[in-house]
Parts: sequence; structure tokens; C-alpha cells
Amino acid sequence: MIEEKLKEVYGIDKYGKNVPEWAEKIKYEFVDEVMQDKLREAKIWINELYKVFEELQERLKVKGMLFSREMKSFLDDPRRHLVKKLFIYYHDLIRGKLSVEDFIIKGKQAIVSSFNSNMRSIYQSWGLASIVLLLAEKGNYELIYPEHGYLDFDRSGKQKSGTIPPNIVVGNVVTSFSFFLEAPRPITWEDGGDLEKVWKFYSLVRPDMLIYEGTEINIVDPQGDIPIKRPDYIVEYKELPNWWKRWRYLKDYKPLDGNEWRARWLKGLYEGFAEILGVEAKDLPSFSEGKSKRIKEYKVIELYEAIYKPRKGGVVISRVPVEDEIKREIINDNVTLIDDVGFNQGRLEILIEKMTKGIKSTYDLKELAYKFAMSKKEEFIEWMRSQGLY
Repeated sequence: MIEEKLKEVYGIDKYGKNVPEWAEKIKYEFVDEVMQDKLREAKIWINELYKVFEELQERLKVKGMLFSREMKSFLDDPRRHLVKKLFIYYHDLIRGKLSVEDFIIKGKQAIVSSFNSNMRSIYQSWGLASIVLLLAEKGNYELIYPEHGYLDFDRSGKQKSGTIPPNIVVGNVVTSFSFFLEAPRPITWEDGGDLEKVWKFYSLVRPDMLIYEGTEINIVDPQGDIPIKRPDYIVEYKELPNWWKRWRYLKDYKPLDGNEWRARWLKGLYEGFAEILGVEAKDLPSFSEGKSKRIKEYKVIELYEAIYKPRKGGVVISRVPVEDEIKREIINDNVTLIDDVGFNQGRLEILIEKMTKGIKSTYDLKELAYKFAMSKKEEFIEWMRSQGLY
């Protein structure tokens, strides 16, 4: 039993400096006991993700894929990644600063949270990659952005310049689509005045994905009712079984000025240091917190739809079949549900048809002719020579 082995580790080194190899192995055993068959499931999902990427590389000639450091670590080795999440708690257990019972509780929370977060990211990435692949196959869409040719599934750090760029933009001779995973996120600010302008980004609920018709390189719009340009679609991915039975907790936020934001940051810093040093943090400021609201998970798309007002509506992509009663609650004139998707790209053709239906076919014939000539440049030059024009 893992609990007995953890008791052997408890307090074996006051400073946590010399940890024997046998003690390190117990972390892996703890992960195995908590996760059980989940690790095998993770490998299946990862294989499905890479399968789509291989098709994308062949179809779109992309050079590779970019992930956050967190997700890359999980994709490389899910088991080892979860073991890393135990480092601080396990070190405290070894030093005798954390009881076996508390380690089990906190350790389990850490690895389960990390596992669920990464599995969610995998399914979101699979969904976006599959949509891009279907557009390429059915509409000859090509990669426009990023220009370096690597599909970017990471959102972190992209707002440092004060803009919100897309993850991916694809297009053909007629139109294009811009995809934003987990946007909007807070953008860079420097002082209290800046923070007041961008605070909406901190308090705004964030859908899994935004889709825009056209090439949108920056969706920031601080003058609007919401701080970003109005999207054409909002998409929510639901990867968990029985996800509609879950509750989402949303907190009301009040605007902060720069001084209160920094005071909150310092308070957290002091509390963290006090915990590490084993002392009590004293003389710290108090703040009024917003009230929390509880909302059914399947109602979140309605909330997003009301806030973002997407031109073409909201879309829920569910990995599992959804109960008929819940379907009736979700589907309306503005919200489409695609369920029982699993890892079947064909199920997403419903969304592709919705996205491409009714796209304006009024275009400049001369512009199309120029694009075609540039795509066949050598042949075009030969034709011009044959006509005595080159």
C-alpha cells in the first residue's frame, strides 16, 4: 500500500538534501496508484493528436507544431510530467514538514488537476488541428499565419506587446479564417492608468476558441463593449464524460487600479514567503472579494453568447454523446451542438459547412488572376514568353 511506503519516507532528511533513489521511486508509484488506467488513456489521446499533425504536415506543408512548456512536457511523458508536480509536496514530506495524510490530499489534487488540464488542452488542439485540416481538404485553404510555418497551439506570452494575435490563420483565394485559442487574455500594462484600460481583459470570461472570418492579426478593441473585436464564432470543447452535470463557478470582479493590484501581489508574495519559512505573516492588507456565481456547465455557452455576441453563433463540440434532454437545453437559433465526436474528424464537417456556407462569392477577377499567376509563376512567365510579352 502506497500510504505505508510514504510513511517510510516521512522525515527521513531534515533538510531534504540527500534523498535515496528508492525514495524517489515512490513518487512514480504514487502517480500510478492515483491515475491507474488514465495514463494509458492519455497516450491514446496523444497518438490521436499526433496523427492529425502528420496529416497537416503533409497537406499544409507545415514545419512543425509549437506547444506551451507545460503541454510539451505532458506530451513527451505524461507519467514523468505528473511526478514533477509532486516535487514541492514530496520535499516537504521528506523534511517532515508535511504529514503523509496531507501529502496524499495535496499530491492527488496536484496531479489530477494537471492531468485534466493537459487532457483538455490536447482535445482543444486536436479540434483546432482537425478543423484546419478539413478546411484544407475541402476548400484548398493554406497556412497564412504564422509565417514561419509552425502551427502554434500556445497562448502564453503572446500579449506582451499589448496585442492579441491569432494562433493560426488559413485562407484560400476567396476568404480566410483566424483562430484564437483561449483568448482574450490580459495584455501588457505599465501603470494604474493602463490597468484601468485593460482591466476588462482580467474580468472577462474566456471561451475555448474564437473564430473570425478574414485575417485578424490583432483583435484588441479597448473602446468596445467588450475589449476585443466581435467574433464570428465562439467554440467550446467538452472532453469529459457527463460534462453537462458539472457546475462552473464564476466570480464577479470589480475594476482595480494599479496600486491595489500591486498591493494584492505583495500580499501574496509575503504569504508565500511566510509559509516557506514556517512563520506567520502579519500586518497584511485585506481586500473585498467578488461574489461567486454557480452555473451549469452546459449553460456557459449561453453566457458566452450573450457577452461576445458572435455574428454566426456559438458551437459546442462534445467528445461524448449528449443526453437528449440536455441537447434540447443547449441547441437554439444561435448555438449548435456537435456531439459524439470522439476523435472522428468527419463529425466536424458540420462546422466546416456552417463556416463556409454563404461566404461571399463576389470577388475581384483581376485580383484572383494575379494570385493564380503568382502561384504558377514559372508557367505564367513561359506563357508570357510564348505571347511575346516577356
